[in-house]
Amino acid sequence: MSTTELAIEAAGLESLQLSEQQACLFELLITYALEPSTGYDADYPLASPVPYQPGTRLALRDAFNERLAVLTVTACAPAGDGFLLHGSLQAIMRPRWRGFEPLRLTAGEACERLGPCIAWVPSAWPTRDEAVRAAQLAFEDGLPIVLFVPSHLPPHVGLPARVRAARAAAAETGAEVVILPMADPALLGTALTHYGARRRVEPGGTVLFDAVDAIRRAEQPSRAEQGFCLWFTGLPSAGKSTIAAEAATLLEERGRRFSLLDGDVVRTHLSKGLGFSREDRDTNILRIGWVASEIVRHGGAAICAAVSPYEAAREQVRSMMPAGQFILIYVATAPEVCESRDVKGFYAQARAGAIKGFTGVDDPYEEPLQPSLRLDTTAATPHANARAIMEFLVQEGFL
Repeated sequence: MSTTELAIEAAGLESLQLSEQQACLFELLITYALEPSTGYDADYPLASPVPYQPGTRLALRDAFNERLAVLTVTACAPAGDGFLLHGSLQAIMRPRWRGFEPLRLTAGEACERLGPCIAWVPSAWPTRDEAVRAAQLAFEDGLPIVLFVPSHLPPHVGLPARVRAARAAAAETGAEVVILPMADPALLGTALTHYGARRRVEPGGTVLFDAVDAIRRAEQPSRAEQGFCLWFTGLPSAGKSTIAAEAATLLEERGRRFSLLDGDVVRTHLSKGLGFSREDRDTNILRIGWVASEIVRHGGAAICAAVSPYEAAREQVRSMMPAGQFILIYVATAPEVCESRDVKGFYAQARAGAIKGFTGVDDPYEEPLQPSLRLDTTAATPHANARAIMEFLVQEGFL
């Protein structure tokens, strides 16, 4: 069956989407980087959330929903929370990856273009020590150096940064750079052999090339260069927005860029149309959290003031950000004090039944189990509380 005919059949089959790790194994198999002598159609293991009977034909998709192959199931067995399928593959195309396409050579292409080589697989970042060892092996064997960058192996530094670092090291040493679709460390040696490696440089060392070190510092900034999120939670009228505005002023005085996401303003724009059911409240909080996580990811400060009454939703927002960069601030004002400060009269309306599902009256507020800071608004002014937040940021290294 031709690939065109196979693609037409795959369009009508039930499909499974491959993870990036699964797509790596798939590419290594269909490009003969693991079993060049026997081919790849003998057996392909694949995790599935549901079982399939032997003989079932499934289309396999990548992250872009491109149909890569048809898998004919030969066996299915329970595995963990799902099932492990085994089957034979009929390939349609290689997976599509983002970026650096000229460096993504198959084993056959690498052998044809570069020939036998010395394989240099950096530890975290290419070091001068590794370069010296590579040069020695290259001199002894009379072979070129190829700097291989496994796409999904730890340490988990972003692939674009690792490739830029590899290119910087290659510019200093004359090495070629090739990206391996690699997610399983156990397969690295086999793949390197089929990519033409005669010997492999032992990784390790501490001295980086200057250009590589600049890339590393940009990819792994110091704490003071990282973003963070100040997430203010508490009952309505607890003082969240007031303290958040004071904190914003103090950050501005220090020259720190920030974005202020106030609950009332967000509901006017980002969450317009949402109500106050639990589902809608959670959706509102997760929307704010997603925006905040993008600000943090790009090194900014996100200041968020929202009632956010439910612990589960707050923890979901925490999980959107790197460890330590979500700072949960509980504005722990007593309910009676909040009600006395309520200039809009919402508490009174809720007690009269005019407003339903109002947090603190007929809808619960779940106190944070592990706040980063707990603020008292009766014994301290908003400015004093904001200063306490700045002191916390200094202690954590953000300022």
